[in-house]
Amino acid sequence: MTDKRRRYLTAFVLLALYLSLIETLIPKPFPWMKLGLANIATIIALEKFDEKMAIEILLLRIFIQGMMLGTLFSPSFIISLISGGASTLLTILLFRYRENLSLIAICIAGAFVHNLTQLIVVYFLLFRSISIMSKSIFIFIWGFLFMGCVSGLITGYICEKLQLRRERVLK
Repeated sequence: MTDKRRRYLTAFVLLALYLSLIETLIPKPFPWMKLGLANIATIIALEKFDEKMAIEILLLRIFIQGMMLGTLFSPSFIISLISGGASTLLTILLFRYRENLSLIAICIAGAFVHNLTQLIVVYFLLFRSISIMSKSIFIFIWGFLFMGCVSGLITGYICEKLQLRRERVLK
């Protein structure tokens, strides 16, 4: 890894951690619900660098947050790692069609998959014995997925406004 690449990686991990910290100050209906602003660093890395850097940013952010919050290898850490991984992998896949897709569409799809994966992992980790066939649970699930799409819209809009489309920084 070159020194320049290491500096960019460090800067983007710090940006992701900072944005994640800012999210804690934003009022939300549930304490665990976030906008996903930390994903802005991942989107910038995908647009300006490469897939490897995006994955490194995700993993370093999740592990550092886990260590800082004391949740390393806890259920919340596992949920974050699996859902963040699924969402980032989908985002990387969609970036291959970047000429035909806007950042808003990519971020909405990523946020939807992130929330869907979260629900699946939470179910299997914590609620396997609970029936999910009740009306109130279905309303919660659809509301949660809708909020993910709204979060992706906001994140995508911010990324679009950054006007990232330029030459890659490191080749």
